[in-house]
Amino acid sequence: MILRKKIIRSIAAITATLSMLALPIASANAEEIVSPPYSEYTGWVVQDGEHYWFDSGTMARSKEIYDPSSNAWYWLDADGTMARNKDVYQRSNGGKWVRYDSNGHMIKGEDCRYGGWYYFDQTTGAMAKGMKYIGSNGGKWVYYDWTTGKMAHGEQYVNYDAQHTGWYLFDQHTGAMFHGDTYIRSNGGKWVRYDRVTGKMVKGLHYQDGAYYYFDQTTGAMAHGRVWVPEWNSYATFDSVSGRYVSKDSGNNNPGNTGGENIRGRFCKKSEKGQQRIDGDGTLIVCECRNGNNTPRCARANFLGLFGRRNAPGGFGEILEEVNELCRAKCPRRAAMNRSA
Repeated sequence: MILRKKIIRSIAAITATLSMLALPIASANAEEIVSPPYSEYTGWVVQDGEHYWFDSGTMARSKEIYDPSSNAWYWLDADGTMARNKDVYQRSNGGKWVRYDSNGHMIKGEDCRYGGWYYFDQTTGAMAKGMKYIGSNGGKWVYYDWTTGKMAHGEQYVNYDAQHTGWYLFDQHTGAMFHGDTYIRSNGGKWVRYDRVTGKMVKGLHYQDGAYYYFDQTTGAMAHGRVWVPEWNSYATFDSVSGRYVSKDSGNNNPGNTGGENIRGRFCKKSEKGQQRIDGDGTLIVCECRNGNNTPRCARANFLGLFGRRNAPGGFGEILEEVNELCRAKCPRRAAMNRSA
């Protein structure tokens, strides 16, 4: 019994001694002791494959530093190790996400990784988000996701501010924003238009290249045939191939006119007597003749039927010539003036 007690006491004493010896070792591991060459040292210290930065002998932690010898910015994590292949949020410059490469250098410009393209400001290194113009591929507008910063491809709905809320189309390979008309497969297939300047999908009534077009207010699909146009409060017909405006239902005012029936039923200015011109909405206007105190009109009712043909082969030149013939028949005095000219 006495021997057993002595053995138990000896084991307890040995255990206590070993515990005391282990305390400094545990403490050393927790503090990750890395020593600079001398007390006021500024620069890198490499230990066990990790890089640490000392500033006047003090280890940098959770801090961004600039190394003039490499002309690069670095980030030191909370344990003092240099960040590699890592995205870090910093509070500088109003808050920003930045990225460090395999060498620990802050990335600037375009960067491809994680299955996509990203862009980082050339000065601050801040990750780009939203619409941005970049110089690659001959220059292009692209969109970087507002949350992830990843470049968008294909159809994309954007709504990070009022100016950019809408649908856009970006090249499947380069990410370049598309402008113009194109056929896309969504909604069962449709022709749509992306604005020539903003790139946003056009919806509703749209005037371009001397003609009106109509695009569904929800899907953006180009209208072909007879559809209801809310802006005109009327049905209208659009070409079955090109989508250009053809005509409105009878009994309605002229579409989108600058005064409509009023302007086209009155005389032009004296300086415009006998002239023909195309109005801002693509409608033909023929100025009425003046004959002393009499004011005979140049058969406006007769050439109204020509308006619906303004998209036909021959274009406006052919129509204007026919209008001239009508006016010469109805207004002989003006016809004589034209011949004398």
